[in-house]
Amino acid sequence: MGVSEAINRLEELRGASTLSNSDKSDIALLYGTVLGKTFVKTSCSDCYRDAIIEIYLYLKKNGKMKEKSNYSLKAGALIQDSFGGNMYTNDNLTDEVAEKFLASNPKGIAFFASQPNDWEDRVAKRIASKTKTLNDALVASLVEELGKEGATVDTVKEAFKNYEIDGKKVTAKALDSHIKAAQEAIANKGE
Repeated sequence: MGVSEAINRLEELRGASTLSNSDKSDIALLYGTVLGKTFVKTSCSDCYRDAIIEIYLYLKKNGKMKEKSNYSLKAGALIQDSFGGNMYTNDNLTDEVAEKFLASNPKGIAFFASQPNDWEDRVAKRIASKTKTLNDALVASLVEELGKEGATVDTVKEAFKNYEIDGKKVTAKALDSHIKAAQEAIANKGE
């Protein structure tokens, strides 16, 4: 079922004066399909109407079904990304967010109730793809600079603190990544 079909069905259900068992089944199915959550019937007489509103608002706001994540957090757990300061729960967690979080904090796996068996490989691939974005010219310059007599990481950082790539100043974190790559290149030359 597509987004437009789901919205049309929800509009039909919103207009119904009473909900049949078939309507209630459709609502529970839409709840799972759109929101990626299991519908839980409560003692509230309006729980199905509330679900219709929740699904409808989600589709109108996001224009798409919730992406199914291969990761789920433990009950009550939430994580914060280091790359934007956003907070994540099971409601907005995606594979990308989980894997970025685990790339910077592997011990954070303790916050997850479930994860793919190959989560470590997935995280390693994300880290590898991130390191591919290193600027080769900067790495080469750092290799040259680190190769000079008396050069230390601190003196190199100081010398390159205002280095720019495509007109943008390299952040301290990015510079650290490039220095690490340069050190690895130097070590590999010696082998």
